[in-house]
Amino acid sequence: MLISLVSHVIYSLTGTRSEVVYRLLPALAAGGTVGVATAVLARRFGVAAGVSAGLFVATNPMFVENCRDLRGYSVAAFCGLVATVLFFEGRWTRWRLALYGALLGLAIAAHAYAGLVLVVHVLWVIARRSWPDLRTLAPAWLLAVLIAVVANGYILWVDLTQHGFLPKQFTDGFGSDLLFYLVGARSLLAIGLWLSAAGLGLWALRRERLMWIAVALVAVTAAALWLVIEPYYLYPRFFIFVIPGVAFLIAGAVQRWKVLAPVVVLGALAAAYSQAAGYTDDPLALRQAAAAVRAGDAAGTRVCLIHSDEQVLGAYQASGFTVVDSNGQLSQCDEVVVVSWAIEIPVRDEAAAEFPSRTLLPAAYPTVVLRR
Repeated sequence: MLISLVSHVIYSLTGTRSEVVYRLLPALAAGGTVGVATAVLARRFGVAAGVSAGLFVATNPMFVENCRDLRGYSVAAFCGLVATVLFFEGRWTRWRLALYGALLGLAIAAHAYAGLVLVVHVLWVIARRSWPDLRTLAPAWLLAVLIAVVANGYILWVDLTQHGFLPKQFTDGFGSDLLFYLVGARSLLAIGLWLSAAGLGLWALRRERLMWIAVALVAVTAAALWLVIEPYYLYPRFFIFVIPGVAFLIAGAVQRWKVLAPVVVLGALAAAYSQAAGYTDDPLALRQAAAAVRAGDAAGTRVCLIHSDEQVLGAYQASGFTVVDSNGQLSQCDEVVVVSWAIEIPVRDEAAAEFPSRTLLPAAYPTVVLRR
């Protein structure tokens, strides 16, 4: 929601449709995450360990793929990381508390799952039985919650009152996918090298109580979502803010066993190589979809977009389409262009049933053009 708000503000102030402008914030946040993680871990574990961990973050395929998109993942990771640094370093002042609370709130506003960062901080204070800190930090935590509610509350209300929540769906293999994507998937070599380093980091840092609190919280939350709550959408990228935590484990391992530094660097090279071939490919066929919309409109075809897709196509000068958000509106359409297959599921499924002719516009996530 935060990225959508920022994008709306940019458009309202400038009227620009430039991809470069809109992608600037996620890109800066991604670079900031790498820089802050490297600097903090180098100060804690030494230069070799910090640089190795920074390379892990900078080349992690899940981090790279999602932080170059116009999404909130990199902002959530950056704000959560800086808030954690503030949590552990320095003396609490009024301004520091306000900044800490604001960063936590912005992290959750960028992606709701980043709320786990706040939970870890609360659990750490409780585990230490530091009641003065609990009273000191409570206003900052309240500020974070307020920012998160203001940013995400309206969307949840609309989902509840207008669209309804999607049914449960078991995500087969999510547990292993989450582990492997955090440590290098889709590069098998990177997975092997980074997973071994992170595992050794667990041993090297076994006396760090906070580490075990964080690991247990992420594991329990992921298991509860996967096996009990079963949300319709559940992807490893939702836990992208955990990647700096994995970097912490890797830095601890490299500090203990210096020979692991070249192992981590080799993993970074393998991860970078695995991404190089398709790095410039579009994840969504947005330009092709916009061209299909314009061509249909020029031919006098009644072109429709399912609600939400009109937002992602708006920057590509697509026009002459009708937005549909209910099954009954599909009768107005000769052609339905589905850019994001995971939106408005009931309408999408009905459109797929009513429009038997299909054309795929290739991309990492193809666009589907449905015709009668």
